[in-house]
Amino acid sequence: MRFRIAFPVGLHGWNYGPCRKNLPLPLVTIKKRGVNHLAILLTATMTLIGVLGSHPAVASPVTVVREYTYHAGDADSKLTCRAVALEQVKRLLLEELGTYLISNTIVKDATLTKDEVITYSAGVVATVVIEERWNGEEYYMKAKITADADEVAKSVAAMRDDQEKTTELNQLRTQASESLKEIERLRKELAAAKASNAEDNATKVSSIQEDYDREVERLTAKDYLEQGIRLRKVGTLDDAIAAFSNAITTAPGWYRPYVTRGATYILASQNDNALMDIEKALQLNPLDTTATGLHGIVLLKLSRGDEGVAELGKVAAASPRDGNVAANIGGILVKYKLPTEAISFLNHAIDLKTNDRGRSYFLRAQAYSQLGDNKRAVADLRTAARLGNPKAIELLRRSAL
Repeated sequence: MRFRIAFPVGLHGWNYGPCRKNLPLPLVTIKKRGVNHLAILLTATMTLIGVLGSHPAVASPVTVVREYTYHAGDADSKLTCRAVALEQVKRLLLEELGTYLISNTIVKDATLTKDEVITYSAGVVATVVIEERWNGEEYYMKAKITADADEVAKSVAAMRDDQEKTTELNQLRTQASESLKEIERLRKELAAAKASNAEDNATKVSSIQEDYDREVERLTAKDYLEQGIRLRKVGTLDDAIAAFSNAITTAPGWYRPYVTRGATYILASQNDNALMDIEKALQLNPLDTTATGLHGIVLLKLSRGDEGVAELGKVAAASPRDGNVAANIGGILVKYKLPTEAISFLNHAIDLKTNDRGRSYFLRAQAYSQLGDNKRAVADLRTAARLGNPKAIELLRRSAL
């Protein structure tokens, strides 16, 4: 008997919904770093799409309003003050929304921490600035979030069980926290440098100012990235790419926007553009495993199999004891019909005895089927079913094996 097992890995098999072109970016944009995320990585950037599926009908909207005043330092301009104020007011809004969701919606029964609710909500709701003022010393901002709490809660709860969809948001929140800390440190350092009479004072002040401006650029770019992520979730890929391009323009020396836009180019089947972005990201940060994994995927899509497998091998080598990484790579290689290479990674995943060994056996069954080794394929399928893999159970039921 021959069979083929369909497994939606990475970019393939997910329903992203219609791509509505020419949707204008919001007039008010949302304003408010991590080596090994590989257990959930290889398709993390791409598979964030589709959490909501479509725009939910707003039945009982909840509106949260907060305000924040930022006191300018020696390093600040109006633009830098606005970027920091917007990040801070957004954090206040998401904190209050998170408290509400945990107390009043299905999230309270979903074993989610408040930090998780806050992080995931950033990928679902948009912040709208109501009022802002700048007097040369202080930047005042008032902003709001309006959302259907039940729909947001459902989306947030769904993310809890699909870590691939949360990695990007976790990384962005971590980056923003690090940028805010670094901005505060540099503010103090710049004030001290300007008060000093050291001979190299001018050079030091200039260097600190450059570092400060770079962190603010990343903070601003992060908001464009969140905007793009939300657009991408509802299938508006062209508009998402435009938002990611704004992030690149804002922080051209930061690798992360290139990774995110490159992943979206893959979704849009613009593989040559994806390759350029991902290779630029690796030029800026050669050690980023997310970019390395995406590099492998886009090389496979461009029929450069040996190179793609080599890149995915680097990802596995970065996490040699993580069976989920090996299983993800195996699944990708099954998808691109490289069964021999897939089996090597899946053997490693099975040997590591990860929690979801059933999935690894199921994938290996498909790889054996691609090789025409039906005896081993059926044996692995039965093992996967015994381990509780629902797809294996269903396939065995239908095939009466």
